[in-house]
Amino acid sequence: MKRTIIPPFLDRGSGIAIVAPSRYAEKDVIDLAESWIKKQGWVPYRAPNLGAKENQFGGSDQERSDDFNWAISNPDVHAIWSIRGGYGAVRIVDHINWGNLKKQPKWIIGFSDFTVLLSHSIANEILGVHSWMPLQIPSLSNKSLNGLADLLEGKPSVIKANHNSINNNGTATGKLVGGNLSVLYSLLGSNSFPKLDGCILALEDLDEYKYHIDRMMNAMRRSHVFNHLSGVVIGSFSDIKDNERKFGKEVYEIIKANIPSKIPIGVDFPFGHTSKNEPFINGLNYQLEVTNSGSRLEPLSIT
Repeated sequence: MKRTIIPPFLDRGSGIAIVAPSRYAEKDVIDLAESWIKKQGWVPYRAPNLGAKENQFGGSDQERSDDFNWAISNPDVHAIWSIRGGYGAVRIVDHINWGNLKKQPKWIIGFSDFTVLLSHSIANEILGVHSWMPLQIPSLSNKSLNGLADLLEGKPSVIKANHNSINNNGTATGKLVGGNLSVLYSLLGSNSFPKLDGCILALEDLDEYKYHIDRMMNAMRRSHVFNHLSGVVIGSFSDIKDNERKFGKEVYEIIKANIPSKIPIGVDFPFGHTSKNEPFINGLNYQLEVTNSGSRLEPLSIT
């Protein structure tokens, strides 16, 4: 049985590399990232190609993968933070030196398109951080902002959600794994798709049509990846669209219809593309409790 790799948590003076594995980084967002890092007592490091542009990407595939590998090999860097999402991480995932990351583990941080790299990381038994990125800083809640700082120092928070009638009450324990539904769907059949047996699956998404969410959920259900889940937690599904002829179900109903009926499901968790984007450790064991009073995700031992 493979042993899960837990990167060292950060101390005062630890270094954080800022990278752009997907869409390009604007100068003002880079400045925001550096300011936040310094405020926590850490040291920011700009990847060599940060700020580069090639069409919508943060430089060529080679430049973006070089930046990630530079951050892995740099002894002054203790965490690698994606400046923003967009699209492009899947184009570089196979060019990242994951073997080096295993030898010198560092926290990789991001969400949305970064789900590609979080998923590949946990498929290689290396924990990562599903979290907000610098692009979101101006709109984030203080709890989300402070939650990432606490987590990176080894103090991940309990995440809570209000009661929702869609919930399936129950308790579950397992590795909390997941992220963006569209990205996870795109990884089906690849070596980047995480093994979900016994896991609590986390899902969020943005700017999708309801019928496409139904298509993705059905495809994953038919691939049997949901069969042995321990639980499901659903974050925000933002800016969801419908056709003129309505689909007839809400997003949470579509998701629930494709999950085995006895599995606990908690919805409305504060993570995703909103001002409430509280971080969690991807691949860490959490306990999920879903009751008539609401839902909570509690991180278990990190050792």
